[in-house]
Amino acid sequence: MKINNENNNTIAHRDYLNKINYKFNKNPNLKYKFNITNTNDSVYGANDIFEVYISYKDNKEYLVSPNINNYYLDIFALLDNKKIKSLEGHTTNITNIRYFINNKDFNEYLIWSCYNKKVIIWDITDNFSIKYQINTEFKNIFYIYSCLLVFPHNYQENFIIISSFGNELSSKIYSFENGKFIKYIYPNNKFIFYLLSWYNKRNNKYYIIQLADSEIIITNLLEDDLYSKLIHEINYYYICGFIYNKNNNDYLCCSTTNGFIKIWDLYNKNIFKIINTNKAKTNNWLMHIIEWNNKYIIVADFRNYSFKIIDIEIGKVISNYKVPHKIISIKKLKHPIYGESLLVGDDDNRIELFSI
Repeated sequence: MKINNENNNTIAHRDYLNKINYKFNKNPNLKYKFNITNTNDSVYGANDIFEVYISYKDNKEYLVSPNINNYYLDIFALLDNKKIKSLEGHTTNITNIRYFINNKDFNEYLIWSCYNKKVIIWDITDNFSIKYQINTEFKNIFYIYSCLLVFPHNYQENFIIISSFGNELSSKIYSFENGKFIKYIYPNNKFIFYLLSWYNKRNNKYYIIQLADSEIIITNLLEDDLYSKLIHEINYYYICGFIYNKNNNDYLCCSTTNGFIKIWDLYNKNIFKIINTNKAKTNNWLMHIIEWNNKYIIVADFRNYSFKIIDIEIGKVISNYKVPHKIISIKKLKHPIYGESLLVGDDDNRIELFSI
């Protein structure tokens, strides 16, 4: 996350920037600490089954966990692991929960979706009020697979992006200002498992990156302009990804269902690196993937009950942490007490804390 507001020099702003731009310096030699919750609404196939964020309002760290017992959003203050609030809104399983900050006015939002195809956006800045409840009007779908908010600095408008999973294969754009449907995103015949936004600094344009079955589709935010279709092999799915910058170049790092991590050069539109996590033909099914720092990435291996530490420079798995349950989602954070840490969500509704 990058905030572009050079005129805001308040102490709170500087402290916030220091936290969100924090680069983990230590090697991820992680050890299990404790469970934070045993009621997280873990949904197979979804990556963002919980969220962590540092609030711009108070500079404190929080965990957001959908509760399987009542489908509320439980919010925990990570300083003392106490639940401080529960948000009502959904009545079925939660499939996505993501945090975003508007880099124009620094308002903070949570966006979450569920099996009933409804998306709710909570305004954290306005005391967790509901900004929108959107009936996505998808027909014959199982659930919303991914959703995000985009606050482009060179547009007056802001946007809500949603992808579906089911018989209606498409992604949609809605207005953040009024919640109204704007348009479909090309193409409309693919399972879209994960959504990312990317600002191309070289042409000053914003793009939507759709991770799909066997390919990655990158299109202009509002125009029907195909930037690229990234295809390397077929018969597997791109499940999750993140964008990182190195040597003034942007790369897209993705997990797949066949155990390979694919890294794409976004400017040259080609494969930069392939990392094989399969050992002894284990046929890994990789889920959520994050960047620890410029040297290491961490990925959840759902099928083999583990998360893997990977040295991105040499392209090898250096550690494999076995756990009792299948891992769905992982998030890194600088914990207020334990420092550089990892939160791990599994299919047994637990969120566990690992730290150095």
